[in-house]
Amino acid sequence: MAGAGYKAFADGDVLTAAQVQTYLQDQAVMRFADSSARTSALGGSVAEGMVSYLQDTDAVEVYDGSAWTAVAPDVAGIGTNVVQAVKTDVFSTNATSPTDVTGLSATITPTSASSKVLVIAQVNYNTSSSTYGYFVRINGGNLAYVGDAAGSRSQVAAGAGDGLDRAIHATTIVTLDSPATTSSTTYQVQAWVGNASGTWRLNRTSNDSDSAVYPRSASSITVIEVAA
Repeated sequence: MAGAGYKAFADGDVLTAAQVQTYLQDQAVMRFADSSARTSALGGSVAEGMVSYLQDTDAVEVYDGSAWTAVAPDVAGIGTNVVQAVKTDVFSTNATSPTDVTGLSATITPTSASSKVLVIAQVNYNTSSSTYGYFVRINGGNLAYVGDAAGSRSQVAAGAGDGLDRAIHATTIVTLDSPATTSSTTYQVQAWVGNASGTWRLNRTSNDSDSAVYPRSASSITVIEVAA
């Protein structure tokens, strides 16, 4: 049933059944509502090189002799599957264990289990005292982007101890995850303090007086699928 290539037909030519099958039907891009509809319509009448379009996912797939696989335009690469969350309001916590920063997470659905996910978080924060440590990390997927375990020390991606009331610390975390799934995966920025007497504050200074010298900022997290 494989296609026969290209044929230039002339006026008056009579098409045979074999020509209709090989030059036209076997080489057409067939359109189906979804993969189930394609299976129902074709059954076992499939051959290597056949091409189909699935309306539910806008995917163009080719039959490679054993399975339907996505063709190049639909294979994820850098920039083809991108999710970003931007947080412009404030958040604070004095929790002493990793705590989700509300509104600073991104959920991506990889198109292939072999894909990697590039995670970039840009976090602006202030701390209330130089006496205590303040920590940031990303949780989700198979990430292990923290320091090695060392006794009771916190395993973090970034941290600070500067309590200047007009300072905002700009922290950027960049890491590559291998979630090994095609299910939706959420990456969540988390923060916490070394002692509950301290406070971690997102997008604002410690002294939040209504004055131009006390700024507000924005933070974000971006996740990008990268084809293996």
